[in-house]
Amino acid sequence: MIAKAIDELASSPPPEVMAAVKLLNIVSQDQLYFELIARTFGKSKNFEQRKELLNLGHFTGQDFLNLVMACGDTSKGTAINIVTTIFRRLVEWGLIFDNSFTGEHSFVKYQWNKNRIAGFCALRILDNVLFGPSYVAQKYRRSVPAVFVEKCGDYRTGTGFVTAEPNCAKSVIITAKHNVDPADGITFLNFSEPSGMKYGPLAENWILHPELDLALLPVECSEPPIPIFLIGEPIVLSRTITLGYPTIATTNGPYILAHGGEVNALVKNYYGGEYVIISNIVAPGNSGGPVLDEAGLCIGLVVNAFESQHEGGVSKSNAAIPSAQILDFVAPYL
Repeated sequence: MIAKAIDELASSPPPEVMAAVKLLNIVSQDQLYFELIARTFGKSKNFEQRKELLNLGHFTGQDFLNLVMACGDTSKGTAINIVTTIFRRLVEWGLIFDNSFTGEHSFVKYQWNKNRIAGFCALRILDNVLFGPSYVAQKYRRSVPAVFVEKCGDYRTGTGFVTAEPNCAKSVIITAKHNVDPADGITFLNFSEPSGMKYGPLAENWILHPELDLALLPVECSEPPIPIFLIGEPIVLSRTITLGYPTIATTNGPYILAHGGEVNALVKNYYGGEYVIISNIVAPGNSGGPVLDEAGLCIGLVVNAFESQHEGGVSKSNAAIPSAQILDFVAPYL
Protein backbone atom coordinates (compact mmCIF):
# COMPACT_ATOMS: atom_id res chain seq x y z
CA MET A 1 0.00 0.00 0.00
CA ILE A 2 2.80 2.44 0.91
CA ALA A 3 4.75 1.57 -2.27
CA LYS A 4 1.66 2.19 -4.44
CA ALA A 5 1.03 5.56 -2.79
CA ILE A 6 4.67 6.57 -3.27
CA ASP A 7 4.62 5.63 -6.97
CA GLU A 8 1.55 7.82 -7.40
CA LEU A 9 3.30 10.74 -5.69
CA ALA A 10 6.32 10.36 -8.00
CA SER A 11 4.30 11.19 -11.13
CA SER A 12 3.47 14.65 -9.77
CA PRO A 13 5.51 15.45 -6.64
CA PRO A 14 3.45 17.51 -4.17
CA PRO A 15 5.07 20.31 -2.15
CA GLU A 16 4.99 18.18 1.00
CA VAL A 17 7.47 15.74 -0.55
CA MET A 18 9.84 18.50 -1.62
CA ALA A 19 9.60 19.95 1.89
CA ALA A 20 10.49 16.53 3.35
CA VAL A 21 13.57 16.30 1.10
CA LYS A 22 14.64 19.76 2.27
CA LEU A 23 14.05 18.77 5.91
CA LEU A 24 16.18 15.62 5.62
CA ASN A 25 19.05 17.58 4.08
CA ILE A 26 18.87 19.97 7.03
CA VAL A 27 18.75 17.08 9.52
CA SER A 28 22.13 15.89 8.21
CA GLN A 29 23.73 19.24 9.15
CA ASP A 30 23.65 19.83 12.90
CA GLN A 31 23.90 23.62 12.98
CA LEU A 32 21.18 24.10 10.38
CA TYR A 33 18.99 21.62 12.25
CA PHE A 34 19.47 23.43 15.59
CA GLU A 35 18.45 26.68 13.91
CA LEU A 36 15.36 25.03 12.38
CA ILE A 37 14.37 23.62 15.77
CA ALA A 38 14.69 27.06 17.37
CA ARG A 39 12.60 28.72 14.63
CA THR A 40 9.91 26.06 14.66
CA PHE A 41 9.49 25.41 18.37
CA GLY A 42 11.20 28.36 20.07
CA LYS A 43 7.94 30.03 21.05
CA SER A 44 6.23 26.91 22.37
CA LYS A 45 5.55 26.78 26.12
CA ASN A 46 7.70 23.76 26.91
CA PHE A 47 10.54 24.46 24.48
CA GLU A 48 13.25 24.83 27.11
CA GLN A 49 12.19 21.54 28.65
CA ARG A 50 12.28 19.76 25.27
CA LYS A 51 15.15 21.62 23.59
CA GLU A 52 17.94 19.19 24.40
CA LEU A 53 16.00 16.14 23.24
CA LEU A 54 14.82 17.91 20.08
CA ASN A 55 18.41 18.90 19.25
CA LEU A 56 19.47 15.28 19.77
CA GLY A 57 16.98 14.25 17.09
CA HIS A 58 14.04 13.03 19.19
CA PHE A 59 10.54 14.11 18.14
CA THR A 60 6.85 13.24 18.03
CA GLY A 61 4.56 12.78 15.05
CA GLN A 62 3.25 16.31 15.53
CA ASP A 63 6.83 17.62 15.61
CA PHE A 64 7.51 15.93 12.26
CA LEU A 65 4.47 17.58 10.73
CA ASN A 66 5.54 20.98 12.08
CA LEU A 67 9.08 20.55 10.71
CA VAL A 68 7.80 19.57 7.26
CA MET A 69 5.53 22.61 7.27
CA ALA A 70 8.46 24.82 8.32
CA CYS A 71 10.45 23.60 5.30
CA GLY A 72 7.72 24.11 2.72
CA ASP A 73 5.12 26.48 1.36
CA THR A 74 2.06 26.20 3.58
CA SER A 75 0.08 28.99 1.90
CA LYS A 76 -2.27 26.37 0.39
CA GLY A 77 -2.32 24.16 3.47
CA THR A 78 -0.63 20.82 4.16
CA ALA A 79 -2.00 17.43 3.15
CA ILE A 80 -1.76 15.29 6.29
CA ASN A 81 -2.28 12.04 4.33
CA ILE A 82 0.77 12.80 2.18
CA VAL A 83 2.92 13.66 5.18
CA THR A 84 1.79 10.41 6.82
CA THR A 85 2.82 8.41 3.74
CA ILE A 86 6.22 10.11 3.69
CA PHE A 87 6.71 9.44 7.40
CA ARG A 88 5.94 5.73 7.02
CA ARG A 89 8.34 5.51 4.08
CA LEU A 90 11.14 7.04 6.15
CA VAL A 91 10.51 4.55 8.95
CA GLU A 92 10.47 1.72 6.41
CA TRP A 93 13.88 2.78 5.08
CA GLY A 94 15.38 3.15 8.54
CA LEU A 95 15.81 6.92 8.27
CA ILE A 96 13.60 7.34 11.33
CA PHE A 97 13.80 5.10 14.39
CA ASP A 98 10.38 4.17 15.75
CA ASN A 99 10.78 3.87 19.52
CA SER A 100 7.05 3.65 20.21
CA PHE A 101 7.39 0.14 21.65
CA THR A 102 9.03 1.73 24.71
CA GLY A 103 5.78 3.49 25.57
CA GLU A 104 3.91 6.68 24.88
CA HIS A 105 6.50 9.12 26.26
CA SER A 106 5.89 12.08 23.98
CA PHE A 107 9.47 13.34 23.98
CA VAL A 108 11.21 10.26 22.60
CA LYS A 109 8.73 8.35 20.42
CA TYR A 110 10.76 8.87 17.22
CA GLN A 111 14.38 9.72 16.44
CA TRP A 112 16.31 10.62 13.30
CA ASN A 113 18.88 8.10 12.08
CA LYS A 114 21.32 10.90 11.28
CA ASN A 115 24.18 8.72 10.06
CA ARG A 116 21.96 6.95 7.55
CA ILE A 117 20.37 10.21 6.44
CA ALA A 118 23.81 11.76 5.90
CA GLY A 119 24.82 8.75 3.80
CA PHE A 120 21.69 8.99 1.64
CA CYS A 121 22.31 12.72 1.17
CA ALA A 122 25.90 12.11 0.07
CA LEU A 123 24.73 9.53 -2.48
CA ARG A 124 21.89 11.81 -3.64
CA ILE A 125 19.26 9.10 -3.21
CA LEU A 126 16.86 10.66 -0.69
CA ASP A 127 14.49 11.51 -3.53
CA ASN A 128 14.68 7.91 -4.76
CA VAL A 129 13.44 6.37 -1.51
CA LEU A 130 10.68 8.96 -1.20
CA PHE A 131 9.41 8.68 -4.78
CA GLY A 132 9.86 4.96 -5.48
CA PRO A 133 10.75 2.73 -8.45
CA SER A 134 8.93 4.65 -11.20
CA TYR A 135 10.86 7.78 -10.29
CA VAL A 136 14.16 5.86 -10.06
CA ALA A 137 13.71 4.44 -13.57
CA GLN A 138 13.00 7.92 -14.96
CA LYS A 139 15.82 9.63 -13.07
CA TYR A 140 18.58 7.33 -14.31
CA ARG A 141 17.52 7.15 -17.96
CA ARG A 142 20.14 9.75 -18.90
CA SER A 143 22.80 7.73 -17.07
CA VAL A 144 22.23 4.65 -19.26
CA PRO A 145 23.33 5.15 -22.89
CA ALA A 146 23.02 2.62 -25.67
CA VAL A 147 26.36 1.22 -26.86
CA PHE A 148 26.50 1.09 -30.67
CA VAL A 149 28.91 -1.37 -32.30
CA GLU A 150 29.55 -3.09 -35.62
CA LYS A 151 30.34 -6.78 -36.10
CA CYS A 152 30.76 -8.50 -39.45
CA GLY A 153 28.95 -5.66 -41.20
CA ASP A 154 25.97 -5.78 -38.82
CA TYR A 155 25.10 -2.92 -36.50
CA ARG A 156 24.30 -3.99 -32.94
CA THR A 157 23.19 -2.34 -29.73
CA GLY A 158 24.16 -3.05 -26.14
CA THR A 159 23.76 -1.10 -22.92
CA GLY A 160 26.16 0.77 -20.66
CA PHE A 161 25.87 2.99 -17.61
CA VAL A 162 27.87 5.78 -16.04
CA THR A 163 29.45 5.70 -12.62
CA ALA A 164 31.72 8.26 -11.01
CA GLU A 165 33.35 9.45 -7.83
CA PRO A 166 30.92 11.14 -5.42
CA ASN A 167 32.24 14.53 -6.59
CA CYS A 168 31.91 13.42 -10.25
CA ALA A 169 35.50 14.51 -11.02
CA LYS A 170 36.00 11.36 -13.13
CA SER A 171 33.37 9.32 -14.93
CA VAL A 172 33.44 5.97 -16.69
CA ILE A 173 30.89 4.00 -18.65
CA ILE A 174 30.68 0.31 -17.83
CA THR A 175 29.31 -2.40 -20.08
CA ALA A 176 29.61 -6.14 -20.70
CA LYS A 177 32.91 -7.12 -22.33
CA HIS A 178 31.15 -9.24 -24.93
CA ASN A 179 29.49 -6.04 -26.22
CA VAL A 180 32.77 -4.37 -27.23
CA ASP A 181 35.59 -6.95 -27.31
CA PRO A 182 37.77 -6.39 -30.43
CA ALA A 183 38.92 -10.01 -30.19
CA ASP A 184 35.40 -10.98 -31.32
CA GLY A 185 35.62 -8.72 -34.37
CA ILE A 186 33.62 -5.93 -32.74
CA THR A 187 34.19 -2.26 -33.54
CA PHE A 188 32.82 0.29 -31.08
CA LEU A 189 31.06 3.18 -32.81
CA ASN A 190 29.54 5.56 -30.25
CA PHE A 191 26.98 6.07 -27.52
CA SER A 192 23.40 7.25 -27.76
CA GLU A 193 22.44 10.58 -26.19
CA PRO A 194 19.77 9.73 -23.61
CA SER A 195 17.71 12.78 -22.67
CA GLY A 196 20.27 14.94 -24.52
CA MET A 197 23.23 13.75 -22.42
CA LYS A 198 26.40 13.33 -24.50
CA TYR A 199 29.24 11.01 -23.54
CA GLY A 200 32.64 11.58 -25.16
CA PRO A 201 35.30 8.82 -24.92
CA LEU A 202 38.57 9.88 -23.27
CA ALA A 203 40.46 6.80 -24.47
CA GLU A 204 40.79 5.05 -27.82
CA ASN A 205 40.15 1.58 -26.49
CA TRP A 206 37.90 -0.03 -23.91
CA ILE A 207 39.61 -1.42 -20.81
CA LEU A 208 38.68 -5.11 -20.60
CA HIS A 209 38.58 -7.23 -17.46
CA PRO A 210 40.97 -10.18 -17.88
CA GLU A 211 38.42 -12.71 -16.61
CA LEU A 212 34.97 -11.24 -15.99
CA ASP A 213 32.52 -10.06 -18.64
CA LEU A 214 33.24 -6.39 -17.87
CA ALA A 215 34.59 -3.42 -19.80
CA LEU A 216 34.93 0.27 -19.02
CA LEU A 217 35.71 3.46 -20.89
CA PRO A 218 36.61 6.83 -19.29
CA VAL A 219 34.29 9.53 -20.63
CA GLU A 220 33.56 13.23 -20.41
CA CYS A 221 29.96 14.30 -19.97
CA SER A 222 28.22 17.25 -21.60
CA GLU A 223 26.44 17.96 -18.31
CA PRO A 224 27.09 16.96 -14.70
CA PRO A 225 26.20 13.26 -14.65
CA ILE A 226 23.84 11.46 -12.31
CA PRO A 227 26.17 8.57 -11.46
CA ILE A 228 24.94 5.10 -10.61
CA PHE A 229 26.91 4.08 -7.54
CA LEU A 230 28.18 0.50 -7.29
CA ILE A 231 27.41 -0.11 -3.63
CA GLY A 232 24.00 -1.76 -3.67
CA GLU A 233 23.64 -5.06 -1.82
CA PRO A 234 21.73 -7.91 -3.48
CA ILE A 235 19.23 -9.36 -1.01
CA VAL A 236 17.04 -12.29 -2.01
CA LEU A 237 13.46 -11.19 -2.80
CA SER A 238 14.36 -7.47 -2.71
CA ARG A 239 12.88 -5.41 -5.57
CA THR A 240 15.04 -4.67 -8.61
CA ILE A 241 14.94 -2.38 -11.64
CA THR A 242 16.74 -3.06 -14.92
CA LEU A 243 17.35 -0.49 -17.64
CA GLY A 244 18.51 -1.44 -21.12
CA TYR A 245 18.07 -1.38 -24.89
CA PRO A 246 16.68 -4.73 -26.09
CA THR A 247 15.45 -4.89 -29.66
CA ILE A 248 11.76 -4.03 -29.99
CA ALA A 249 10.14 -5.22 -33.20
CA THR A 250 8.82 -2.55 -35.64
CA THR A 251 10.26 0.39 -33.65
CA ASN A 252 12.26 3.11 -35.40
CA GLY A 253 15.30 3.05 -33.11
CA PRO A 254 16.65 1.98 -29.73
CA TYR A 255 14.34 2.61 -26.79
CA ILE A 256 15.31 2.21 -23.17
CA LEU A 257 13.15 -0.32 -21.37
CA ALA A 258 12.65 -0.52 -17.62
CA HIS A 259 11.62 -3.76 -15.96
CA GLY A 260 10.74 -4.42 -12.35
CA GLY A 261 11.63 -7.70 -10.69
CA GLU A 262 13.37 -9.16 -7.69
CA VAL A 263 16.56 -10.90 -6.66
CA ASN A 264 15.97 -14.68 -6.77
CA ALA A 265 19.35 -16.08 -5.74
CA LEU A 266 23.08 -15.53 -5.36
CA VAL A 267 24.89 -18.36 -7.15
CA LYS A 268 28.26 -19.62 -8.38
CA ASN A 269 28.88 -21.37 -11.69
CA TYR A 270 31.14 -24.36 -12.32
CA TYR A 271 34.17 -22.09 -12.55
CA GLY A 272 33.50 -20.26 -9.27
CA GLY A 273 32.06 -17.13 -10.89
CA GLU A 274 29.53 -15.31 -8.71
CA TYR A 275 26.22 -14.09 -10.11
CA VAL A 276 22.99 -12.45 -9.00
CA ILE A 277 19.92 -14.20 -10.42
CA ILE A 278 17.05 -11.81 -11.13
CA SER A 279 13.46 -12.21 -12.30
CA ASN A 280 13.51 -9.06 -14.48
CA ILE A 281 12.78 -9.66 -18.17
CA VAL A 282 15.97 -9.12 -20.14
CA ALA A 283 16.85 -9.86 -23.78
CA PRO A 284 19.71 -9.31 -26.24
CA GLY A 285 20.55 -5.61 -25.98
CA ASN A 286 20.14 -5.53 -22.20
CA SER A 287 23.68 -6.85 -21.69
CA GLY A 288 25.81 -4.30 -19.84
CA GLY A 289 22.83 -2.57 -18.27
CA PRO A 290 22.51 -1.90 -14.54
CA VAL A 291 20.43 -3.81 -12.03
CA LEU A 292 19.26 -1.24 -9.46
CA ASP A 293 17.71 -1.62 -6.06
CA GLU A 294 14.78 0.52 -4.95
CA ALA A 295 17.14 3.25 -3.78
CA GLY A 296 18.78 3.49 -7.22
CA LEU A 297 22.04 1.83 -6.14
CA CYS A 298 23.59 -0.71 -8.49
CA ILE A 299 23.55 -4.31 -7.29
CA GLY A 300 24.79 -5.83 -10.56
CA LEU A 301 25.36 -5.67 -14.32
CA VAL A 302 23.32 -7.80 -16.72
CA VAL A 303 25.51 -10.24 -18.65
CA ASN A 304 23.68 -13.36 -19.81
CA ALA A 305 21.12 -16.05 -19.12
CA PHE A 306 21.75 -19.52 -17.75
CA GLU A 307 19.70 -22.11 -19.62
CA SER A 308 19.02 -25.71 -18.67
CA GLN A 309 17.06 -28.33 -20.56
CA HIS A 310 14.68 -30.74 -18.88
CA GLU A 311 11.72 -32.92 -19.81
CA GLY A 312 9.33 -30.01 -19.62
CA GLY A 313 11.41 -27.78 -21.89
CA VAL A 314 14.05 -25.13 -21.21
CA SER A 315 14.35 -23.02 -18.07
CA LYS A 316 16.21 -19.72 -18.15
CA SER A 317 17.69 -17.68 -15.31
CA ASN A 318 18.86 -14.13 -15.99
CA ALA A 319 22.24 -13.39 -14.44
CA ALA A 320 24.15 -10.27 -13.41
CA ILE A 321 27.69 -9.74 -12.14
CA PRO A 322 27.53 -8.47 -8.52
CA SER A 323 28.32 -4.81 -7.92
CA ALA A 324 31.18 -5.61 -5.51
CA GLN A 325 33.14 -7.21 -8.35
CA ILE A 326 32.34 -4.32 -10.68
CA LEU A 327 33.56 -1.83 -8.09
CA ASP A 328 36.84 -3.69 -7.66
CA PHE A 329 37.38 -3.39 -11.42
CA VAL A 330 36.34 0.25 -11.73
CA ALA A 331 37.90 1.73 -8.58
CA PRO A 332 41.47 2.21 -9.98
CA TYR A 333 40.10 4.35 -12.81
CA LEU A 334 38.10 6.78 -10.65
